[in-house]
Amino acid sequence: MAGTHITLDDATLKARAHACPGVPGMATVVVLDSLSVATPTQYHQWGSRLAALGFTHLRTGALPPRHAAQAQLAGLERVQELALLELDRSAARSRRNRRSGPASVAVRADDLAMMSLIDFAAFGPRWWLDASMLADVCHATPRFRARAIGGDDSTKGEAPIDPRGGFLISGRAGRTGYLQRLAVHPDRQRCGLATAMLGDSLAWMRRQRVERVFVNTHVENEPALSLYRAHGFSELRERLAVFEGPIAP
Repeated sequence: MAGTHITLDDATLKARAHACPGVPGMATVVVLDSLSVATPTQYHQWGSRLAALGFTHLRTGALPPRHAAQAQLAGLERVQELALLELDRSAARSRRNRRSGPASVAVRADDLAMMSLIDFAAFGPRWWLDASMLADVCHATPRFRARAIGGDDSTKGEAPIDPRGGFLISGRAGRTGYLQRLAVHPDRQRCGLATAMLGDSLAWMRRQRVERVFVNTHVENEPALSLYRAHGFSELRERLAVFEGPIAP
C-alpha cells in the first residue's frame, strides 16, 4: 500500500494517511488544515478505518503542543521531539546567505524516486520518505522550491540527480517560509552541501519577500542545529512532537 493516499476527511476536519515505507503496518496520518485540531474521537475513528485496511499502528505528523495534547489523550505515545527554529525578517536582511560550493539543480517530478534514495540514506528505514511522501512535502505550501546538489560543481543545469548528494525542499505561504526537508547522503555530509542549499533557499525566500522562516529538526541533531544557528536561526521555546501507537482492535 506504499505510495497510496487514504482520505480520512469528516465533516469538521480534512486528513489523509499513507503507509510508512520503512515500518510495516504503520500509517502516518496528516491533518491537512494546520488550524484544525484532531480530537481523541477522530484518532479512534481513523484507527478503525485504517485497521480495516490492514494497518496495525498509527503515527502522527509533527504536532505543536495544543495538537499534541489531544494525541496523548487518544492514547498515543510521544516518540520524537523536534526543536522549532525561526529566522525573522531582521536576521534575514542582515545576512545575505549567498550560495557557495557546488551548484544545485531544479528537481522535477521524475527525480523524486532518486531523492527518496538520498532520504533513506540520511534518515534510515524508520523515518525516510518515499517519492509520494516527498511529493506531499513539495505541495504542503502554496509555493515551493526543490533543489538537489551533487558532490562537485559539475552538477549544473539539467544534470541528473546525484544519488549520493543532497536535496532541500523549501516552501512559502504568503510572507512565511518553511525549510520542509533537507537531506544529505552520509558520504557527503560535512562537505558544504547543506550550507550551499540553505544559502540558495534563503536567497530565494528573500527574493519572494519572505519575512519569517521556520524549520524543525530533532532536538539531538546537533549538526543540523549548528547549521541553522550559523545562518541566523534561533530556537523557539515551543517544540513539536511525533506520536505513535497501536491501533485498538
